[in-house]
Amino acid sequence: MIEFIHLDRDKKARKKFLKTPAGKSPDFICQKNNKNIFVEIKTHTLLTNEARNKTMIQTIQAKKAAGLSGTTIFSPFDPTPELKIPFEGYLRDASKKFKNIKDEYSFPRVLLLDGIQIVKTDICRIFLGKNLCVDNGEYIKECRGLLDSTGSNVSAIVYWDEYSNMYCGIENPKAKIIFSKEDFKEFFEMRNN
Repeated sequence: MIEFIHLDRDKKARKKFLKTPAGKSPDFICQKNNKNIFVEIKTHTLLTNEARNKTMIQTIQAKKAAGLSGTTIFSPFDPTPELKIPFEGYLRDASKKFKNIKDEYSFPRVLLLDGIQIVKTDICRIFLGKNLCVDNGEYIKECRGLLDSTGSNVSAIVYWDEYSNMYCGIENPKAKIIFSKEDFKEFFEMRNN
């Protein structure tokens, strides 16, 4: 029930919505029940960062070359250092694309992370610098998150939460344009009809 225009492929829409039609563009403008949002989708296919992945592959290949099975136990996956670098790139790229939207189109701008299964605690740690406090169940600011230094053109980060099996999102506290909880429900809450 969501109508959309693929901005990368529609020259007329690019001219209408973008300051520089030949410049960078978010992927979509979406409309549902007279509400609009711009969406930039970033598909993340590699669970770990490239340097760690390369090291793991080299270790396995070296063992196999030495006639061993290649079976190796690596240190546990920690999403914060592993994903912070690629997520920062996604955030900066999306922000640049959202900057190219004409000022009169003050619709929320959403960065949708696709292809990665992650949980809210990791998203909050990476983007907001907040950790979950076990004592009271609230998120407490403990360090600098990605949204502290960049991304004010991004209204919210939306992702698939693997534990709750649904889309979840975090608002950008420094966003120029707010993406309300009502807007989130309108576009991302899955309803059984």
